[in-house]
Amino acid sequence: MRLGSSALAWRVDQLGVFTKPSISAHPSSLVHPGSSVTLHCLSELDFDKFILHKKGITQHFQLPAKIIHAGLPYTQANFSIDTMTPTDAGTYTCYGSLSHYPCEWSAPSDPLDIVITGQYQKPSLSTQMGPMVGSGENVTLSCSSKTPFDKYHLSREGEARDHWLSGWQSHNGTFQVHVPLGTANPFHGGTYRCYGSFKGSPYEWSSPSDLLNLSVTGEDPIPAAYPGTYCPPQGQYHKPDILIGLSGVIISIGIFLSVLIGYWCSIKNRKSKTGEDNIT
Repeated sequence: MRLGSSALAWRVDQLGVFTKPSISAHPSSLVHPGSSVTLHCLSELDFDKFILHKKGITQHFQLPAKIIHAGLPYTQANFSIDTMTPTDAGTYTCYGSLSHYPCEWSAPSDPLDIVITGQYQKPSLSTQMGPMVGSGENVTLSCSSKTPFDKYHLSREGEARDHWLSGWQSHNGTFQVHVPLGTANPFHGGTYRCYGSFKGSPYEWSSPSDLLNLSVTGEDPIPAAYPGTYCPPQGQYHKPDILIGLSGVIISIGIFLSVLIGYWCSIKNRKSKTGEDNIT
C-alpha cells in the first residue's frame, strides 16, 4: 500500500482515551482504478500524530499532525493513495495520539469504506414515470444489468452514504432491482447513479450507470396534523374558546378592581383616623 507513511506493527495498549477524530475521502470514497484519493483525519484536539488503520491487515500507518485554522484550531493528517488498485479498497478508521502518551490512542473514527469502481460493466438506472415527477406521487427507481450482481448500490450526488439492495428479478435475460423512494417531494430531486457488486469482493463495484437527473414538480404537500387533532379553518373559532377567553378577561378585571378598591378604602380609613387624632 502506498500511503506515503511508515507502516508499523498493529499494537496499542489503550484505546478510547481521547475523543474520536473524523475521517473523510477527497475527492470521493468511490475511486476509479489508477486514480488518487486522499484520506483526511481531523480532530479538534491537539494531537501530535494520526494513525490510519485498514480493516483486515496487521499494520497501520501514521503521520505527524498539522495544525490548521478554520475558525477554530484543528489538527489534521492527510494519507494519500497515489494509484488506486483493488488491494487499496476496504474499510478505514483513524486514531489520534500524543507523543508523550504513545500507548494511549483516541477512540476510533467512524469507519469509512473506500471502494474501487469500474470493475464490471455498468448497469442502467431508470424510473417508470420518467425523470420528472409530480409532488406527492410514488417514485421507484429501477437498476438493471445484464450481469447478475449480488448487490446493487444507489448513490445520490451530495450524499456520503449509498443505499443498497440485494436480490433481483430476472426478465428476458436482464437482472433488475427496484428502489422505492416513497412519496415524492422536492427533497428527492437530484442526480442519481447505481452500481453493482458481488459478495466475494464487496469493495469492487461496477462502472456507474449513466446519470439520472430526477426533478420533482409542484408545491410541497401541507403536512397533516397529528391524529386526533382538529385545526379549524383560518378565521373560524369555537364558541367555547371565545367564552373561556372572555371569562378569563372578566375575572382578571374583577381581581384588579377588588385590589384597587381595597387599597382606596385603606387610604380613606387612615385619613379618617388621622383626623380623629388631631381633634382629640
